[in-house]
Amino acid sequence: MGKKAKIEWGCLVFFISGIFLFLGAGNSEDASKPLILQEMTWTDVKEYLSASDMVIIPIGSTEQHGPHLPLGTDSYIATDMAKMISSRAGVLVAPVVLAGYSVYHSGFSGTLSLKPETMEQVLYETAEMLIKHGFRRIMFLNGHGGNTIVQSKVIHRINHNTEAIAVALGDYARGETAPPKDWFDQHAGVGETSIMLFLEPELVHMDRAEKPKIQFTPQMRKYLMLGRKHPELMGIFWSLLATPEETGKGGASHQLSSSGVWSFSDPKLATKEIGERDIIKRVESAVNFIQTWKQVLQEKK
Repeated sequence: MGKKAKIEWGCLVFFISGIFLFLGAGNSEDASKPLILQEMTWTDVKEYLSASDMVIIPIGSTEQHGPHLPLGTDSYIATDMAKMISSRAGVLVAPVVLAGYSVYHSGFSGTLSLKPETMEQVLYETAEMLIKHGFRRIMFLNGHGGNTIVQSKVIHRINHNTEAIAVALGDYARGETAPPKDWFDQHAGVGETSIMLFLEPELVHMDRAEKPKIQFTPQMRKYLMLGRKHPELMGIFWSLLATPEETGKGGASHQLSSSGVWSFSDPKLATKEIGERDIIKRVESAVNFIQTWKQVLQEKK
């Protein structure tokens, strides 16, 4: 074989090898795709159940998130995180509801809200069906603070009325600590905007982002000042926020904020990098939890 022929043959081998490497990479990606209940057939689910009884149920909301974020922000965050966890831990994801308890955001157009008892019943009955099929470890991944009480009640009912075990995945409770200077960034602010710039950037309208005017009632300001000296009283302050307008507490979204954003900061300060760090940390924590739970069960066998 001549020198020219050897070079041409070497180039051909390199080209073919590249094709196989490309195809191999594609297969690798397929293997790590998230497992979404609605995208699977019943035979897929039956096969999954032969190896695992775990399921993640993301719960979010459809509510105003300022003029720059989509109404489904909380649902996108919960579901996208669940998909990332699924890709790494191989756990099935079952999205159930897109609306949450959000009545205090109803002063802004487009917000949907379920009564807590309605949402609780939907989630519980869904869990009952999953349990009937063979799922025994149910993890709720909540993306909306207003759903916290609903999530707690559903978990309690599952644990006290069925053979399954239910837990909150990534249950980040707010501590009773005195607030720092720029502590208020609760809704559609720098934090959530950064997360959405990472997860769903095409749905973010940064040109519409604006720093809101926040108006606390005299009662809120009173307990906020007291909370700086007596952190144990901060719980009273928080209890006044995210309350329906008819309660008279002044905690509805349109009463607190000029734009629906709950933040002392400007959402324009949000970056994809901030959101990525936040989400990766949460996902890694959830994956570690799941892997540890799997390992404990395997050690018992």
